[in-house]
Formats: sequence, C-alpha cells, structure tokens
Amino acid sequence: MSPPSHVLWQSGHAAPVVARIAIAGDFLPAGLLSLPPGGWTEAALTVAPVFRDADACFLNLECPLDTDGVPARPLVGLGEIVSADSNCLEYLNGFRGPVMSLANNHAYDFGRAGAERTREALNARNLTSLGAGRTLRQPPEIFLWQGPGGVRVGFWAAARASRDLATNRVAGVEPATLSRARLAAASLKSRGAKFSVALLHCGCLRASRPDPSDAALMDRIARSGFNLVAACHSHRISGSRAIAANDSAPSFCFYGLGSIVSGYIASPLEREGLAVVAALHPDASLASIEIRPVWLADSGFAEVPSPNLARAIIGRFLDLSSEIADGASAARFYQETSPGMVPLYARDLRAAFRQAGALGLARKATRVRPRHVRRLLHGVLP
Repeated sequence: MSPPSHVLWQSGHAAPVVARIAIAGDFLPAGLLSLPPGGWTEAALTVAPVFRDADACFLNLECPLDTDGVPARPLVGLGEIVSADSNCLEYLNGFRGPVMSLANNHAYDFGRAGAERTREALNARNLTSLGAGRTLRQPPEIFLWQGPGGVRVGFWAAARASRDLATNRVAGVEPATLSRARLAAASLKSRGAKFSVALLHCGCLRASRPDPSDAALMDRIARSGFNLVAACHSHRISGSRAIAANDSAPSFCFYGLGSIVSGYIASPLEREGLAVVAALHPDASLASIEIRPVWLADSGFAEVPSPNLARAIIGRFLDLSSEIADGASAARFYQETSPGMVPLYARDLRAAFRQAGALGLARKATRVRPRHVRRLLHGVLP
C-alpha cells in the first residue's frame, strides 16, 4: 500500500522516472524514546513505506554519537546537550543511499572530539556525512551521488542556527550563506550534477512559519543554483514556495520538514513531519515533486499516518504555503514567536549567568543576531 502523498508539481514530459530523492528533517535519536523489542531496525519499519521507492535520502543527524568519556561543553543558557550510541544508525539500514547532514546546533555539543567521533561512527557504516569539520579557507563540503542511468545529484549541508559556525581559522559547522551556497553550487555543477539539493539548519523553535530572513536566504540559495532547498530546526513543518527558473522546472523551497525521530516533543505540532520526494527523468530534470506526511508516535518514532491524519497534515502544509505566497507568513511568524521573547531571553540570561557568570553573559551576547533582535522588538512593541 502506497503511503499518503500530495503532488505539488509535475512536468509534462513523457520521459520515464529513473530515480527518486527523498529529503526529511531531524533524526534526533535521544531523549524520551521507546525502542521496540527489535531495536532500531524494528523502529524504522513503521516509516519504511514512506522511503521505500527512494534511491537516495538526505537527513539531518542532530545528535553527536559515541561520546562516552568525552566531556560535554558547558551549557550556555537554555537547551539540552544530546548524544546517542552509534547503534542508532541501524535505523538507517532500510534507507537507500542515506546522506547525513551534521550542520546543526548540536554537532559540537562535545567539542571537536565529539564531532570527530560522530564522523568515525558514520564512516564505519559507510554512511556519507556533510556539513561540519572545515574552515572557511576550505571549499564547501559537497557530495555527488551517482544514480541509475548516469543521473548525478549534488548535496550540500549548512546551518544558520548554530553557535559553532566555521571561520577562516577554526573548523566548524558549514555556514548557510549565499557566498558559500554559490561556491557549493558551482562545484557541484563542475562535477556534473544536474540536480542539486541543499539541506539547511535554520528556522525558529516552536514556530510553524519561517523567520523572514531565513526564508529570504533560502529563496536566494534556490536562485543560486540549487533545485531543492529544505530547512529543519524548528521541529515543525512549514510551507513551501516554487522559485521560477529559466528552464522548464522551478526550484522549490521547503521552510520546515519537522522530524522523523525525536525524543524531545514539546507540542503536538512537533509530531508532524514531511518527506519531500523529487522524481527525476533520465537527464536528471525534475519529473515531479511531492510531499509525504509522517507522524511521530508516542514512542518518538515516525510512522505512516492514518488517512484522516495525513489529510490534516497536508492541509496544514498547504495553508502555511498559502500564507507564504500571499505575504501573511512574516507577520504571523512574529505573532507566533515574539510574545514570550522577553521572559524567555531573561530566563536564558539568568541560566547563562548561573553557568558561567559574566563570561556566560558575554558568550550569550556574541550569539545575538539581528533576527533575534527583531523578534525581541516585536515582542516589546505593539
């Protein structure tokens, strides 16, 4: 039985489909998870139909692996330090060609040693990982997937929502900037990629609408040479937008994919997730783009939703997409995120001070960005 889906766009070409690429959101194998008796492999069975026909999958691994004996860095402010045993990667046994993004706000929860152990765990299972461990003096890390019939698909992972962004001198998380996106797109094109995907870690926690600055950046990245740009970090689904291109198929931005595994669920809305599936013709041109909803059960693992629940998730996605199209999304984002910003920042500052005194406050100040100030102002001013 096919999983529920909704086709957003379809080409008029009669050429066959030779490959499908699936992009999903956060794989966070930590927190309050309930593993079934068969462990991680059995846990994946409930979501397997969603990815069964995908030839390659792109996911965000939002959790360092095998960090036993590695000290966690001090927690500055609110949040969680997360980690997991690499046995969790058995969950991916049923995914074909998984590519894992490490570009997120948890990649360096255990410092450089933790990030290196995560890479080693992925390498030991022949899993491709992207998005952490380089400086800005180095070219963006990319991956070129060789598909059926010579189809070549490019992948790039980057983040805005991270305190560990790489600099010219310090290796870290690949920053989601337009300049780095252009370098990555050009590199992929030079190596023969005909279809390119960017998975970005950006958005705002507990928000179903994209931060306007994140949305604008994603749109620019789509225009810079990426056919599909998707975001995760909010742990909620959001809408999408088609970006007109010079060729026959537009590029697509998906501003929130939710999760497929998470032991941290703060709202029923964080149980909704999306897999985006791009079907490709033999020349790697886009044949169709569709969404497939998933639902995080009480166990914390995604499953195929019931027909009624699938219709509700798809309906909410379409409503959020309409808000983006008519311009209402930006105002509703601030309505959604700003009212509690003042007490939240005050609580965050108190936590930072308790952790490290004046040094903790200084560290917190270095993490403030213009978009944070805008949210705060919207919370203070009518």
